[in-house]
Amino acid sequence: MKSTSTRKSSNRPRVTSLNTPIYHRRRRDWRDDQYLIEEIVKCLDAKHCEKANGLLRINEFKQITARISSSGYQSNTQALCLAMWIRENLVKLSHKYGGYDLRVHAFEIPQGLDEIIKDRSNHLDSESWNSAHDISLEHLFPDTEIRLHALQRVQLLHKGDLHAYLHALVSKERDALTGESATIKDLIHICEEKLSRRNHRVISSYTANEVDLWVPALSLGIEVRDALSISDTEDLEGILRNTISSKKTRFLALVCPDDLSDLMFHNWKKLEDLDSMNNLSVLRVGDLGVYLDKIDEIITQI
Repeated sequence: MKSTSTRKSSNRPRVTSLNTPIYHRRRRDWRDDQYLIEEIVKCLDAKHCEKANGLLRINEFKQITARISSSGYQSNTQALCLAMWIRENLVKLSHKYGGYDLRVHAFEIPQGLDEIIKDRSNHLDSESWNSAHDISLEHLFPDTEIRLHALQRVQLLHKGDLHAYLHALVSKERDALTGESATIKDLIHICEEKLSRRNHRVISSYTANEVDLWVPALSLGIEVRDALSISDTEDLEGILRNTISSKKTRFLALVCPDDLSDLMFHNWKKLEDLDSMNNLSVLRVGDLGVYLDKIDEIITQI
């Protein structure tokens, strides 16, 4: 889907994937896989998709989804693998066009997709895959103190079962980072990680009247919020205006959780319409990477 804003600003990178459904960007449970797969099936009937793929590849895709649907989506490895494959290709589509609109951009299906999905599914289901990837504690925890701490936790919480301990750790991290109650700390960590991957130095500030993150090389200020009430809005506007004034900010981003409702998200985006906020972009955390890449492109062209 496309952003419907008609305001023009050379200072604000446009990220056209902002309004895509949450289940396009990340998976919360099996229902997101079902929604995504069913949406792709519907879009394949459009003329631009038929032209890009041909009837044979479209029919193969529909046969795969019919088989999955007959078995049920919950705890279905093939459904998981197909949805993962779709999300990977939506990312490629976004990078190719700077965002995507499935009503306009064709979702392409390769020949032999059924074999691709079956291979991925067998790989996940294979017991030999787990044994082949066993590694020693020394390799897993090279730091001695951390290794001793891990051993203590394994014995205390999981009766010596290292796999159960690692599973619990990953599950907690997943819930913390992508769950519906992600904290400010989690969101800031995600922002810092996305900046770190792009080799940008970040200055963190948690004092009053300053944004949470400042990126000197980009002249970018990032404020992170997990909720925004009417009483908070005036305080937020003050922080953003102070940042623009004190740091001569070229780019300014207000980052919210991925799972913020569409209604709340569009209410937040009204801040972009303020005359003093012409360099502000309100975006979900899942779109921050695309936003940063857009800024890099703008700076490179200067």
